[in-house]
Amino acid sequence: MKKRKTEYRYLLPAVVVVAVMTQVPFLLTIIFSTLRWNLSRPDLPRQFNGFENYLYFLKIESLGDLPEFYSILWQTILITGVTLALCSVVGFLLALLLDHDIPGVNIARTLMLGPFFVMSTASGVIWKTTIFNTTFGWYGVIAKALGFTPVDLLSYHPIGVIIVLFTWQWMPFFILVLLAGLQGIPQDLVDSMRIDGVNWFQGVFKIKLPLIMNHMRVAVMLGLVFLIKEFGLILVTTAGGPGTRSYTLPYSVYMQVFSANNVGRAGALAAMTVLLTLILVNLLYRSIVKRSAQYS
Repeated sequence: MKKRKTEYRYLLPAVVVVAVMTQVPFLLTIIFSTLRWNLSRPDLPRQFNGFENYLYFLKIESLGDLPEFYSILWQTILITGVTLALCSVVGFLLALLLDHDIPGVNIARTLMLGPFFVMSTASGVIWKTTIFNTTFGWYGVIAKALGFTPVDLLSYHPIGVIIVLFTWQWMPFFILVLLAGLQGIPQDLVDSMRIDGVNWFQGVFKIKLPLIMNHMRVAVMLGLVFLIKEFGLILVTTAGGPGTRSYTLPYSVYMQVFSANNVGRAGALAAMTVLLTLILVNLLYRSIVKRSAQYS
């Protein structure tokens, strides 16, 4: 018991720092969410209004006229879910390709992991101006060369564009984690698979995948958190448009603060975003644990 108390004493500074850096801002956000506070009206006092800011987003007047919050919520879940699925599946397959000792594999790994280290806003500007631009971007030039009329993808298919950009940005993270798991598989086991005549499909999906399920769990849960909070790519590419067709919850929080100047509603929306993230992470964790238990 004395040894445990000594160990906890060494952990205390880290716990205090993490608590101050994470929980204090979150508590302030919850406090702000209960206030009527509009920055564009400094003449009005800040007043406590309970759950009015939450009801502003959640209240349903009629089933035929749902508040805009629900469409933004659906867009957030759609973008996050599709991106997470693509990153998991394609990232695992690419990690399998990179898990071979062949000439140039280190260069391939470096190039594959490159997008993860690029700022999201910088990559968004590059994609918007040099690739998706219908006049002088790669997409526009190639489409005209093939005899097609290029369509402004950012205007007509904003959610699809965001999913592509999110996948390009965060897939290297999945590759990095899953590749580490694959390289941690003992070489003796791989040699035994070859000697026993195990085919590629059985070796990958019945042996290797169950062995790196913990790595997949970490990648998926951290990826979920990263994807939900991402808004830099949206800001510099579609800017949430056209209208609110590519809004996500974090981008809506940003607009509530810097466009509507409403701190109270932004705090309520941020608190609901955190709650949604915790619920999704919990559900995802339970499903992954249940699936991994089937393999064992």
